[in-house]
Amino acid sequence: MRWIRQKLQIFVALLISVTPLFALEKTAAAVLTPRSIEIGSSAESAITSHTLSFTIPTAGPIGSIEFEYCSNDPFVGNVCTAPTGLSLSGASLASQTGETGFSIHGSSTINKLIITRAASPNLAFQPVEYTFNNVLNQQIVNPTVFVRISTFASTDATGSRVDSGAVAYSVARGIAVEGFVPPYLRFCVGLAVSADCTNVSGSFIQLGELSKTNANTGTSQFSGSTNDPGGYSTFLAGKTMTSGNNVITALSTPQPSLPGTSQFGLNLVANSNPSLGQNPAGTGTLTPTSGYATPNLFKFANQVIASSSLPTNPNVITVSYVTNVSNSQAPGIYSTTMTYIATAAF
Repeated sequence: MRWIRQKLQIFVALLISVTPLFALEKTAAAVLTPRSIEIGSSAESAITSHTLSFTIPTAGPIGSIEFEYCSNDPFVGNVCTAPTGLSLSGASLASQTGETGFSIHGSSTINKLIITRAASPNLAFQPVEYTFNNVLNQQIVNPTVFVRISTFASTDATGSRVDSGAVAYSVARGIAVEGFVPPYLRFCVGLAVSADCTNVSGSFIQLGELSKTNANTGTSQFSGSTNDPGGYSTFLAGKTMTSGNNVITALSTPQPSLPGTSQFGLNLVANSNPSLGQNPAGTGTLTPTSGYATPNLFKFANQVIASSSLPTNPNVITVSYVTNVSNSQAPGIYSTTMTYIATAAF
C-alpha cells in the first residue's frame, strides 16, 4: 500500500462588525448613532467591501456625507493620518438605503470618500446604510482604523458639519487550518476473516482424499476497503493443483462441477451444485468479475477476480474451490498455493 500526502486547506475570513461605544465629536454637531461598519474581508491588503450603517438624528437638508479613514484617532476635525496601504481610490458606491441619490464626489482621496447629491431634506432619526466595493484594506495587521463620518448641507463636504461620529475596525490575518486524508488500502486473506480485517484465521485447506465420484471442495475468504477514487482490484496468482508432473486440469472457462472429470476451479458466489460458498457480504462495492460471479460455474486463471470502480467499504468475499479427478488421475499428493493481490491506483 502506498501512502501519499494530500492537503486540505480551509481559509477562514473573519467578518468584523464593530459598533463603537464612544461618541466622537468635538463640535456642536449631533451624534450619528447607532453606527457600525461591516468589512467583507478582514485580511490585510484585501480588496473588499465596507458597509457603513448609522442613524442621522437631525432633520434638514443633506447634500454630502464624508467618510474619512484615519489611523491616529476617531475625533472629527483632528488632523488625520492615512492608514498605511489603505486605498479608497477605486471604491464604488454599490448600494445605498435610507437617504439615497448619492454618487461619489470627485474630491474624494485615497483615504476619504465623499458622496454627494443635490441637497435634499431628510427625516429626523433616519437610518441609512452605504456599501462601498473595491476598497483596498490597509497593509498592517491588527492596528485600529477609525472611520470619521460627517454629514453636510453642502454638496462637497465643506462648511459646518451637521451630524458626525466615528466607527473603528481592525484587520487580521486569516487562520489557516491544514490537514490531510491519507490514502489507504486495507486487505486481508484467510480461511475466515472479519470485514475490517481485525480477525484473520487459517491459511491451509485440506481437501482430503480426492474422489472420482464426488467433488472435493473448500473455501477461503478475503476482505478489503479503500478510499482510492478509482476503487481497487483483487488479482489471483497461482497454478492448478499438481503432484510432480501430474496435473489436475485448470478450468480456463466457466464450467459446472463434473465428478469423474479432471477439474480445478473456483468462484466467488453461493453454489448449490455442489453446495458451498456464499455471496459477497458487507456494505462495500467490491464485486466478482465475469467468470467468477455465476453460481455453479467455476473457473481458474491468473487474472482479476473481483473489483470496485469506486472507493469502497469492506466486503467479505468467500472463494469456493472445486476439485474433481478422473478415473485415470495419477496417484500422488496434489497441492497448490493461491496468492491474492489487491491493487489501487492512488
